[in-house]
Amino acid sequence: MLYDVIVTRPFDKVFTYSSKNKELKVGQVVLVPFGKKIETGIIWNKNVEKPIHEIREITKIVERIILTDTTIEFIKWIANYTLAPLGSVLKLFLINNEIVEFNLEKFSKDKLNPSVITLNQEQESAKLEIIQSINTSKKPILLEGVTGSGKTEVYFEIIEKFLKEKKQILIMVPEISLTPQLETRFKKRFGIDVLLWHSKISKKNRQKIWHQCFNGDQVIVIGARSSLFLPFSNLGLIVVDEEHDSSYKQEENIRYQARDLAIVRSKIENNFILLASATPSLESINNVKIKKYDHVFLSKQFSGTPLPEISLINLNKEKLEKDKWISRSINEEISKCLNNKEQVLIFLNRRGYSPLTLCNSCGFRYECEQCSSWMVMHQNKKVFICHQCGTIKKLILNCPKCEEKDSIKFIGPGVERVAEELTLVFPDSKISIMSSDNVNTPNKIKKFIDDINNKEIDIIVATQIMAKGYDFPNLSLVGIVDADAGLFGGDPRAIEKTFNLLQQVGGRAGRGKKLGKVLLQTYFPEQPIIKSIQLREREKFTERALEERKNFNITPFGFMTAIIISSHTKALASKSASQLVQLSINNQNIKVLGPVEAPIALLRGQFRFRILIKGNNRKNINKLTKKIVRDAKLPASVKLIIDVDPYSFM
Repeated sequence: MLYDVIVTRPFDKVFTYSSKNKELKVGQVVLVPFGKKIETGIIWNKNVEKPIHEIREITKIVERIILTDTTIEFIKWIANYTLAPLGSVLKLFLINNEIVEFNLEKFSKDKLNPSVITLNQEQESAKLEIIQSINTSKKPILLEGVTGSGKTEVYFEIIEKFLKEKKQILIMVPEISLTPQLETRFKKRFGIDVLLWHSKISKKNRQKIWHQCFNGDQVIVIGARSSLFLPFSNLGLIVVDEEHDSSYKQEENIRYQARDLAIVRSKIENNFILLASATPSLESINNVKIKKYDHVFLSKQFSGTPLPEISLINLNKEKLEKDKWISRSINEEISKCLNNKEQVLIFLNRRGYSPLTLCNSCGFRYECEQCSSWMVMHQNKKVFICHQCGTIKKLILNCPKCEEKDSIKFIGPGVERVAEELTLVFPDSKISIMSSDNVNTPNKIKKFIDDINNKEIDIIVATQIMAKGYDFPNLSLVGIVDADAGLFGGDPRAIEKTFNLLQQVGGRAGRGKKLGKVLLQTYFPEQPIIKSIQLREREKFTERALEERKNFNITPFGFMTAIIISSHTKALASKSASQLVQLSINNQNIKVLGPVEAPIALLRGQFRFRILIKGNNRKNINKLTKKIVRDAKLPASVKLIIDVDPYSFM
């Protein structure tokens, strides 16, 4: 019998194979010869007509593994939405041959032993609202609550409901940095182990978790965005924690927004989804406004402590000392906290020691040869690093151009430089840096968190890795060094990202019994977003931001698709991009903008141009994009990336 097979390779078409075995089902996982290799695939159609070319036989049938109809529907939806090849989407679910051929060993099951907890009145009301929504509507539920309001305990109550119904649970987090603390809290709450899914887990654990999900075992998975593609067969609830976080947007290979895909999966599979955040995305807020989502709100901190006081430090008036980055006001507050045995967080969303290095004599700047970006100096490692491609160069203090000795000057601060400054001011304090450079594995993250909770760190200097999800009762002061950094540039989401980030960072202070304080250094104290943060005018901010989005006809009121064209030469990339634009159809409802050189024009040795397609109808945009890509006759050396609903415009 003949079968059409989709293989886990970047192809949209099916390939025909034969099988002498019993009739196979659609969704059946098979191994097939593909070129000189054996590839994983699934049966897509059966009883197909015999093609004119030679038919090869299916190598192996993986008897136990058949993807469900809903999984196949989900795969089709993702491919249609992202405009990615079906084979590439399938690979997200099957991963590799080793996964599907793995034999799951018997394992001991933990018995559910939930601890008894007492919710406060507001939390209890929120729980009942969510249960009512589950019982009466199938809408996604947005659980919004101020930082420290106890959102996690509320959705733990909902998780317990589904655990008692023997359902599988998926808790999605934007970054693996959040998993250790959440894992600890979950085990303490329910008395059972959870499964962690992220890029750092071992191959054997990946195989085990995959098959436990497929077999319908009662599992609770805490995972990064790729956990969404696990083959759950008895999924009851998806929780998307920190749903606003831009890390849910996948920026490599197939570009997708995991939060949005999670909502689609819950709809296709008829299970429930809960979105949680202290700073919901504008898309989610708008969906609440138009009654697409149900909404539950927590307005008070669980501890009963008032929300931290937010004060602005106007750097136009309080001048920073030469080569200093922390104001006198922040240093004074740090001293008070240290005297009271309280912890401090100093926030700067910039890794390394200094973002720009130049020669005082000739003006030479250290730039990456592979990217149009400056090399970042990392003092701790004595190297320059490109944060775009990862290129590393040895630190040399003599100018490589004019050869002047000791002429190198470092411009601007990163977290290492701020930590160095704090060490000079507070030499007796224990100061530690938390960034992806040094706290980059689950074990290191767990140790860092334990050190904070055990009061072995006095001052934490951190990037955005520390901005959300963490609960440190003894942390009473947050100082934000460069609050204006994210406000400028061409990113239409810059204002929303900055607002959310600074709100989340500020929310780390005063989560215990002690009143917290947030000090925000700025050169633009009258900037509307800065004032909104200070006055906690979230509703006013969101209304203004949504109105601006509506005026510019961008998400959630309009749709965008980016096409990024890249090549090893600038001329070829430019020519290819212009060719694509010429293939577009004049349509008053669709605008094709560009091509323009990307802000990061050279990335990993590739010259880049961008095209942006805007309109009011997603289907029409996708149709036009498909036509442009299909009709383009681009050289093999030209790469093309399609980014539906882009987050990054770099």
